[in-house]
Amino acid sequence: MTIRCLICNSSVVLSKDAAKTLAHLIGTLGGFLNGIQHSIASHPAAAATKSNDLERAFDLMIDGVSGAAANWADTQDFIRDVRKHQFMKYDCLCLRCGATFDKKNA
Repeated sequence: MTIRCLICNSSVVLSKDAAKTLAHLIGTLGGFLNGIQHSIASHPAAAATKSNDLERAFDLMIDGVSGAAANWADTQDFIRDVRKHQFMKYDCLCLRCGATFDKKNA
């Protein structure tokens, strides 16, 4: 069942759990990409020393995972801020009008 906003009756409602999941995904992907970019920027000649593209891709993936792990604390801080300032004590946020409310009231 789709949750509808209590104020504007919009179906564009984001739950606190969905926001947390999205923030985890974006934070992890951002850290992964930053790790790869840092690897490329700090070792530009490394691609020439690798014997094949698969080995270079594997090294980039390892650097990306390291970057994602390093970004974990920042992602957790961001999630705490979203939960505190966007949702407060409520479960749902309407992305159309900005109303916050609990699922049990919907």
